[in-house]
Amino acid sequence: MNPLSTAPPPEIYGMTDDSGVPVRDPSMTLPRWIELRAQLHPQRPAVTFLSDEYFAEDDRPVSLTYRQLWQRAVQAAGQVQRFALEHGLSADASEPDAAPRALLLYPPGLDFLIGFLGAQLAGFAPVPTCYPKPHRFVERLNSAAADCAPSVLLADHDTLQTFAAEKQLPCVQSIPALAIDHDRSPEDGAGPATFQSSELAGSPEAIAFLQYTSGSTSEPKGVVVRHRNVMANLESIRQGFGISWPASEQGTDPAEIDTAVFWLPFYHDMGLIGGILAPLYIGGHTVLLSPRAFLQRPLRWLQVISDYQASITGAPNFAYQLCVDRIPPDQTDGISLKQLQITFCGAEPIAARTLRDFQRRFSTNGLGSETFYPCYGLAEATLLVAGGDGPGAPRSLSIDRSAFECGRIQVLDPNEAKRIGKRHKQELVSCGKAVNDTEIEIVDPATGQPLGEGAIGEIWIRGGGVATGYWSQTDAEESDEESEGPLAKRQFDATLSDGRSGFFRSGDLGFFHEGELFISGRLKDIIILRGRNLFPQDIESTVVDFVRTVTQAGSGDGQTARHSGIAAAFSVAGGRSEALAIIAELPRSREHLDLPDLARQIRRNVIEVHEVDPQHIWLVRAASIPVTTSGKVRRSSCRDQFLNDSVRTSYRYDRSSFSEQAPIAFPGLPERPRESDRSEVRQAVENWMSNWLIARGGVAPTELSLEKPFTDYGLDSMAAVELSGEAEDWTGVALTPEVAWNNPTVASLSEYIASTYISDRACGA
Repeated sequence: MNPLSTAPPPEIYGMTDDSGVPVRDPSMTLPRWIELRAQLHPQRPAVTFLSDEYFAEDDRPVSLTYRQLWQRAVQAAGQVQRFALEHGLSADASEPDAAPRALLLYPPGLDFLIGFLGAQLAGFAPVPTCYPKPHRFVERLNSAAADCAPSVLLADHDTLQTFAAEKQLPCVQSIPALAIDHDRSPEDGAGPATFQSSELAGSPEAIAFLQYTSGSTSEPKGVVVRHRNVMANLESIRQGFGISWPASEQGTDPAEIDTAVFWLPFYHDMGLIGGILAPLYIGGHTVLLSPRAFLQRPLRWLQVISDYQASITGAPNFAYQLCVDRIPPDQTDGISLKQLQITFCGAEPIAARTLRDFQRRFSTNGLGSETFYPCYGLAEATLLVAGGDGPGAPRSLSIDRSAFECGRIQVLDPNEAKRIGKRHKQELVSCGKAVNDTEIEIVDPATGQPLGEGAIGEIWIRGGGVATGYWSQTDAEESDEESEGPLAKRQFDATLSDGRSGFFRSGDLGFFHEGELFISGRLKDIIILRGRNLFPQDIESTVVDFVRTVTQAGSGDGQTARHSGIAAAFSVAGGRSEALAIIAELPRSREHLDLPDLARQIRRNVIEVHEVDPQHIWLVRAASIPVTTSGKVRRSSCRDQFLNDSVRTSYRYDRSSFSEQAPIAFPGLPERPRESDRSEVRQAVENWMSNWLIARGGVAPTELSLEKPFTDYGLDSMAAVELSGEAEDWTGVALTPEVAWNNPTVASLSEYIASTYISDRACGA
């Protein structure tokens, strides 16, 4: 990348201001921008996807040039348009909010992007939801459908063949589905000939997509992101990252094109905007792999960066920590990171220690200390809100912990920070300043009064990237105990006490120090784990409903459950990242309950429904959890009691966090095994896998059985992928989802690994 240039070549914007400086057409939309780039550099690579099979050397990269991407999107638009005509659907250009919605249900791959752009071109508002779950109920898909009333479900053929429509809510069962695959030719009449480019004159006020925030399912919030929001935020990202416009937009030389590498989910705002659309906006090449590929072997992320000489990448904090924890030094000898110029980090609290450890760990691979870009963003602002003036070394601030917990900022000088222990200080990472046309104010949430530097308050935001609201929700939502006040009910278009309006209330707490933004917490109770926003009331509902079911089943009278207890879910420090803690009330009559078993079953249910593994589950007597006068759970008080260890519990389940444990040693295996070594290899794998389940999976030793299905242990998806990834690293045996499905126990999987290990390495092979 070259030094930042704010003056693009005329051909990229197509118009100039009064002084002759190129400026973007204010009517520009995302599809028109992609079309423009397809005309300027048709042969330039736009997007590449590396499947999970690619890493097992069973597949090749799948790539599209800008021309091919545009052509496939136009083909998809033709299919969607014909579908709309057959079903009597139409989009009224004079009513930007009247566009029919299209749910997207795609696995990782290029089909998602083609369906996304194709829906936009056809006048539909695409709604990214989640990855498919074959033969299962899909929670996020159903909650989004119930909220936005979509007209069509777009997916690939394979997904539709395994989609269990009968297990979904009625609102999903009634949605007609349309298959759009990048490698299948559309039916006759659905190609470019049926779609006219003149139909691209969409309005910047039109809905570009609905971005459902990554947490709540009981109260889904679909952010209405318009084309003007998208284009404004993409420009903010370009300027914030310090990416220059090239001297000419005609080139195809890889050395002159920025390449990015990402593994984030496409339905996540960072994955969609940061990982896909931002590279396309600057005319770059984005190389994508699945989250599973990364989580299974974090080394793959860095390997792809090295192979493609990428200059841009990014992820939440936990991903950098996972690389530090999971990648041995002897596996990175051939990896080069010296070409990386932007390594951004956001979507969850940023740990200064993690960034330092990551830089130190991979400095021998050429990773520079000036490549980092800690930032702050959220879906309601499309993505980026604050960051540095280009990448650089992370800036952190050490503050007095006691003063901070009382709501005051007392900055420690570096020498003092080195002298005192961790219990008395807290280190926060700077998220830079507001980007481009964005404004940030730190505000007293009760009065709307802007606060000065060094004062903690709610972060209010306005600018071109800020959305106007949520789909089908009013802006007068009930406030909680920690955000009461005269302005608490207006989240969008909030007004400061000085009369300035148009702000979005983020619910995040922060402060300015020397003009830079530091995030200090949440005004509300949203739990942020691994870049996901989890709403505590959803988790609490799952816990309470399960305890009520168990209580009713154990009562033996077949009557309605008598349990009316509550639960509290909140985040706590878990090693080097946040962790989930749950406090749940027991029924008054609990003689029939096995408390250790109840805690384990609560854990399994939370994992199954919310795909997050609680680190702590504490069971307490009825009426023990503090509530407000209106009966709301006082989660902040519960968290304080938890941290002070003042909760009187009947039973405690505590699982050590991944980063607090030493790696589980791999037993030695014969380098040139014979068939006679099968028993020894199988026993070694069984022992290692059993130790892993106890130490990492939180499985009680008494619960462990070699013949017990892994699903009965309640492992979340992250733990399951880590287990298979470490087993692959040790044995070299590829463990695909099909292998895991066919070998669902420790015994059967160990036998498979032993057999494959011996056959692959047998003497004379």
